[in-house]
Amino acid sequence: MTSHFTRMALTAAFFVLSTAAGLAAVSTEPVEPTGIDSGLGPIRIDDDRQQPAASEIPSGNPLWAIPLKELSATRERPIFSPSRRAPAPAVATTPYTPPQPARPLEPERPQLSLVGTIAGDGESFGIFLDRSANTVLRLKMGEAHKGWILREVRSREIVLEKGDSTATLALPARPPVAPVRYDEDEKDLKRSRR
Repeated sequence: MTSHFTRMALTAAFFVLSTAAGLAAVSTEPVEPTGIDSGLGPIRIDDDRQQPAASEIPSGNPLWAIPLKELSATRERPIFSPSRRAPAPAVATTPYTPPQPARPLEPERPQLSLVGTIAGDGESFGIFLDRSANTVLRLKMGEAHKGWILREVRSREIVLEKGDSTATLALPARPPVAPVRYDEDEKDLKRSRR
């Protein structure tokens, strides 16, 4: 176990010393190019910009001395973008708001079928089948069901009212019944067929 820690400590010390030696060998003086001979002579760059004072130039990266707005090629062709194209400008949009759920429209007619009526002097009733819930219900005069108020009861129909609209529900028509005739010979009831 001790030899393992000793090996680790020696490796770390060797790494630190070799890094320090490599940094000490690098010259901080400007280096003149050697061995390049294009035959055209020295290149001069006339620059009308005022050079910042040595105290204003940050040390480290030489590009820090160049203002960002002068680096237009970097903005137009970013090196970290796969297409090397500048991203599209952001478009201001309104935040997404989900649409309000539509309130179901109430039917214009009540969802009731008239099953029977009881019309009397004291009280009158209507007996209905609620088609939406498939239940039977009884309403007295003036009672309401889903906003529809029973206003009038007649022998075979009723009148319901909701706001400004009224609906009249009638009992289904009776099936036609053939008249009964007696046959004197058979004394039985027979229905005549027409």
